[in-house]
Amino acid sequence: MSGKKPQLKPLEARKQLLLVESELNRVQLLQEVRDLKLEIGRLKQQVSAVGSTGRTLATLVATFSAFSGTFTRRAPAAAEEGSWFFKSINGVKAGLSLWRLLRTCWRKA
Repeated sequence: MSGKKPQLKPLEARKQLLLVESELNRVQLLQEVRDLKLEIGRLKQQVSAVGSTGRTLATLVATFSAFSGTFTRRAPAAAEEGSWFFKSINGVKAGLSLWRLLRTCWRKA
């Protein structure tokens, strides 16, 4: 050494090192919070997509079940002989469900 006294005492140097380390930890924590927010956003989009797919699948199943009742050949009961009106209403409901399903698919595309 050249005989000069150090400008910082050991405790002051340690204090400054701890302050710098604390600042680095704070910056790192902020970056990790930003990353967590991005991951939550991505997860939210995936859950939304799964929910949308589930709703679409439920609508599709409801539509097919409505159509399957129209095309099955059963021996008509006495009460069902004049129910062509109700069958046509069920067909219209199924058509509307199918239309909504297709419209939502077209909007996403």
